[in-house]
Amino acid sequence: MKKYFFSFCFLLLVFACKNKKASLKDVDEVTASDFVEFFPEVSPPYFVSDTMLLKKPNDSLEIEFATFTKFIPDSIFKKEFGKSAHPKLYALGATAEKGKEKYLFTEAITGSKRVAYLACLTKDDKFLKAMPLVRTGFEHYSSAYGLLDSKFQITTYHETKKAGGDVSFKRNIYFYDRNSNNFTLIVTEPNEDIIQEVINPIDTLPAKNKFAGDYVQNAKNFISVRDGRNASEIIFFVHFEKENGECTGELKGTARFVKPGIAVYSRSNNPCVLELEFSGSKATMKEKGGCGTYRDIKCFFEGSFWKKKKVEKRKKK
Repeated sequence: MKKYFFSFCFLLLVFACKNKKASLKDVDEVTASDFVEFFPEVSPPYFVSDTMLLKKPNDSLEIEFATFTKFIPDSIFKKEFGKSAHPKLYALGATAEKGKEKYLFTEAITGSKRVAYLACLTKDDKFLKAMPLVRTGFEHYSSAYGLLDSKFQITTYHETKKAGGDVSFKRNIYFYDRNSNNFTLIVTEPNEDIIQEVINPIDTLPAKNKFAGDYVQNAKNFISVRDGRNASEIIFFVHFEKENGECTGELKGTARFVKPGIAVYSRSNNPCVLELEFSGSKATMKEKGGCGTYRDIKCFFEGSFWKKKKVEKRKKK
């Protein structure tokens, strides 16, 4: 009987060892499958908050930097931590859209700076794209979080309390677009002021036209639209900064509607032609002629921007 008992215990031990995920610290021989399986399985909606990042990380889920960067490039840390930084890395969770992409959540820490990254991989564990989901230790946000919902849409949110009790916030919603291999912004709800150091020369002009308003991607990429002389034209101002500020453009002018919802900027003595198409709360910009005078050589006036919601000021009682 003892013989069978010890044999049974031995089998249990072997089975447990086979099913236990090995630590990824100081491990050289790790496959892509091992790497993905090391992340705890989570189910969407999966929520990561700034307060969650401030908690002591689980040391058993630490991943050696050299191991991590075998499968996900270290360039994803460049913007937040700098070119040569080696943040400590911890697996937060993993999930997958049935028959499609896999999503990995990782916490990166250097000093007081902490970032949760979302990485998208193919169903056979090849890296596609990554983005920061939530950050702390950088800005003075009063609250911030990131979310992957059950539709596999990605939300980033932060808010800041201002003097007098007012709250400014920014919520962006993205989805992974496999055709462009990018996280595409589909909704933005900022009530923040457009970046103050960018002077908007038409900001105070009337905005009664149904297409008038501010259309934004972020604080440094926006289109402002104001009333023209009549309903068939608009005044606009475009400012964009791409590739970490290495590629910029700016243009102010008058565009005339050539079709419902489509306005075109052109001048007889200038090759620059710009088309603005309005659909719902979205404005899409396309450069139809050479606008190199107004931008750097390697970038163009293009992209989609979402209308900034007006915030009603509360009347004092």
